[in-house]
Amino acid sequence: MEFLVAGLVLVAALTALNLVLTLAVTRRWRARVSAPPADHLHGPGAEPDLGIAPGHRMPEFTATAADGAIVTRDDLAGRPALVGFLSLDCSACDASVPEFAEHARRVRDGGGRVLATVVGIDAADSELVARLADVADHVVPEFLDAPVSNAFGALLYPGFAHYGPDGVATAAGVGPQGLGETARPAVP
Repeated sequence: MEFLVAGLVLVAALTALNLVLTLAVTRRWRARVSAPPADHLHGPGAEPDLGIAPGHRMPEFTATAADGAIVTRDDLAGRPALVGFLSLDCSACDASVPEFAEHARRVRDGGGRVLATVVGIDAADSELVARLADVADHVVPEFLDAPVSNAFGALLYPGFAHYGPDGVATAAGVGPQGLGETARPAVP
């Protein structure tokens, strides 16, 4: 009987230790995901680098949108395009939707197209994807490997890039404020 009690106490202690370590790792992981990496900052007070800069050409990509449509670079070609990179694990992403929606409205009113990607384990069934359905022409839910975001070179969330009709980035940044006035397209 003594061995049984000792064994149960040992199992309970190991379970508690496992729980504490799991919570600590999860907390560190969440902090790391939501904080911009230091190597993407260019000095004190500098803005984080999205990984996309004005002058970058839109990459080739193929993705399946939430509505089942296949989306490629050709679907955005020949007109202004706004691309948003969002994540389910990013509180700033959710908060950026209203401003992104305003930029998207201006792009769409100017004859442009809007693509939004949402990265997360359950992205396809998320509230964020549902909110973006009325904002973007195409909403692409991505699993954690984020193939579309990686093809564009997006390193941080929320990230936004505006492309001209020639497929060259005219503005990009972390947060929709990085789009500035250049996000207002001029229809050729």
